[in-house]
Amino acid sequence: MKEYRTPAALKTAARVHMFGRYGVTVRAYIWMNAILLIMTWLFASMNTQGAGSLISLYIFYAIRFIILGIFMSGTAFLYLNIASEQPAYPGMVFYGFRNNTDKAVLISLVIDLIQMVLCIPMLVFFILFRSDGDVSYIIPMAIGAGVALAGLLVTKALFLPAYYLIHDFPDYGFSQIIRLCPTIMRGHMGRALYMYISFVPMMLLEVLSLGAAAPWVESYINASVTEMYLDLMRK
Repeated sequence: MKEYRTPAALKTAARVHMFGRYGVTVRAYIWMNAILLIMTWLFASMNTQGAGSLISLYIFYAIRFIILGIFMSGTAFLYLNIASEQPAYPGMVFYGFRNNTDKAVLISLVIDLIQMVLCIPMLVFFILFRSDGDVSYIIPMAIGAGVALAGLLVTKALFLPAYYLIHDFPDYGFSQIIRLCPTIMRGHMGRALYMYISFVPMMLLEVLSLGAAAPWVESYINASVTEMYLDLMRK
């Protein structure tokens, strides 16, 4: 029976493949987030009020979700090249804008919709708390936040292969990729969840450094997740 590598072994492989490559991934991360930050700044500078403000907010987040999904496709392509010891350069993060863009957008839409639904109970109790000021809403709001966080982690693990499959199987359609993800992850959800949870201390480092450590931390996380995908696909 196929032996799969432990999360610790996958992280070790990520460190090996990332040796001397952090300059590439850090620049890619900075370019990607600079564009997203400029988008946010442009939206914040818009002078909209009332219903127009709400509509523009929805439009902004829709566009941001789409662009972020395309960037996720390019990011997957970049780290696949690194893990496969192929040439890699920061501009690969834009690869999704030129190849299989529709699949990246649709996959991002599915994942984002699931995550939005998971956050609804928490948001409902938050709105009630803001409107009434009743402290009794705090407990159900906290429970809703915990459920949403757990659901977000499960969703992230379930669709871990999605963006990589776009590049490994370019002939597969969007629906094939979405259906294939649960098949690939069957029996491996626990390992994937453990992997994501193990990065929590490093994510706290991002917060404590006020985001300064983010390019390096996210590079390491992406490299480790890519190693897990390749480990699953080697079967």
